[in-house]
Amino acid sequence: MDAFRQRHENDSYWCGLLLGGCGVRLTTKLYTDRVCHFAHHPGAEGHCGRRDRGVASADHLYVKAAAAAWLRAAGHPEDQVRFDFARPDGAEIRSVLDVRFKERGLRVHLDQAVSPVWDQDGLEPVLGLSVPVTGTR
Repeated sequence: MDAFRQRHENDSYWCGLLLGGCGVRLTTKLYTDRVCHFAHHPGAEGHCGRRDRGVASADHLYVKAAAAAWLRAAGHPEDQVRFDFARPDGAEIRSVLDVRFKERGLRVHLDQAVSPVWDQDGLEPVLGLSVPVTGTR
């Protein structure tokens, strides 16, 4: 987080309206026992409309960190790995996270909103804890 703060000392970050947020400016939170992240300034959080605020709302951060470490260990340069929230069939953002590297990729299902597709070219499904193998909706 210290390196990020130095590199982006002149940048500002805001609570994303696309995710149901309030548009208020955010600050960075430095932790040693969990993933560092952005947070509302003290006192601003009560006005935000985001539904997901707990640890589960940060699942995508844990997935991204774990996938990046795994791909680095496998010899994939970090600048050639792309992370995108997919929205198949208009699903909510944060239901599916695509991890793309070279001509392949992983589609990480964080919830049951999108059924896994087992024969999709180039994307191998990875299921979160609450996602059944059969992929029901």
